[in-house]
Amino acid sequence: MSIEHSILAVISFTPATGYDIKSEFETKASSLFWGMSYGSIYPKLKNLEENGYIYSVSKEHGGRQKKHYELTKKGWIELENWLSEAPSYPSVKDELFMKLAAWHSEMDEDLLVSHLEKRKEESTELLQYVRHWQQNGTSFISSIGMIGIRYAEMKLETEIRWIDESVEKLKNGALPPSQDPLSMEHELLKRRNSKLNS
Repeated sequence: MSIEHSILAVISFTPATGYDIKSEFETKASSLFWGMSYGSIYPKLKNLEENGYIYSVSKEHGGRQKKHYELTKKGWIELENWLSEAPSYPSVKDELFMKLAAWHSEMDEDLLVSHLEKRKEESTELLQYVRHWQQNGTSFISSIGMIGIRYAEMKLETEIRWIDESVEKLKNGALPPSQDPLSMEHELLKRRNSKLNS
């Protein structure tokens, strides 16, 4: 999903200022759907306008002129062509999973429990936000959008259950057996210890 298509999608909800678009991408649950830095929005808006996908209109708001963006015919066609394409499978970019993959037996498992419990706190807070979001009486969420919200809710519920299960296994010494046919952990620890003990 390109940033430009995400911006077109947000503008399709209602004509919006750059600040409105930024706010949409910075809601608590936005990380479940998209990620974008504030600084990248304005250059993208300029590019979309120059290429004829959006146009801007100045409107007075609180005594100040603000630029609102709206989709052009070309913008609506581009948005709907993008909506019609099968989405790419999402790539998982999660530091926690990289740490799980790299964890070894010389590391203190209590630290890992702490990492998991911190994630559970964050995921629980996000789940509460998502549950409130779909009933807050102010956000626009279409019937189809509600299906996406349900996906986010189920994903977070599953993550929290997985964390509880993982913490219990770590605390009770009931981890599943590893798979290491080439004795890589033994070699890893040898290399590690030769460096750290020299």
